[in-house]
Amino acid sequence: MNKKNIGSTLFFLILLLFAGFIVYDRHQTESNKTVIRTIKEDKVNFFYRDDCKDCKKVFNQVYLHNFFHRDIEFINLNQEKNRKYIDEYNIHTVPTFIYKNKAYAGTNTAHLNKFLKGE
Repeated sequence: MNKKNIGSTLFFLILLLFAGFIVYDRHQTESNKTVIRTIKEDKVNFFYRDDCKDCKKVFNQVYLHNFFHRDIEFINLNQEKNRKYIDEYNIHTVPTFIYKNKAYAGTNTAHLNKFLKGE
């Protein structure tokens, strides 16, 4: 094997390893049932359920945005102790995104993208 083939193979393996990490971390994030003690006002609070079809539709978009910006708090409402936020924030449907005095509930990727950008 020449140096070019070794380099290409090594690059491909590193890329594959990185992609595997992303897939694993995304799954861990989605199924996380951590109890959220306080809502972070400086982050977008993403209220979802890990068994919700609509939440799954937007989860990749939200996860990738957070991967680069680290400005989203994931709040899984399947965690019984997180359900107090349903009444506190008047959540009627998931997925719901709340940032300061703005809220967006839905799966329209264009609207969600604008919301995440603060527009």
